[in-house]
Amino acid sequence: MDLQDIGNDAPWREQVENRFDAVEEHLRTISDRLGLILTILTPDDQEGPTLDDLLARLATLIAEQRPILRRVDNTTGAALDLLEGRKPRRRADEEGEDDAP
Repeated sequence: MDLQDIGNDAPWREQVENRFDAVEEHLRTISDRLGLILTILTPDDQEGPTLDDLLARLATLIAEQRPILRRVDNTTGAALDLLEGRKPRRRADEEGEDDAP
């Protein structure tokens, strides 16, 4: 088959266009449904804090817990050292380290 046999009136062209139309309709339906889902899941502006506010609060809470987390880490490390037969590591406050970032 050469290029002259493939014209605008070829029978396969109509089939391909029909399939494209069907796919386009399905994609439009999916897009409409996704838009509806996003509308339902997106809170109004007046409903609670923004994502930035939540992330800032979370960062603050983690920073407030830093001394406790260091103590837990040091205690766990010392316990593991003892279980593995090594000399226990020193606590951070005994080494002169502070909890400042």
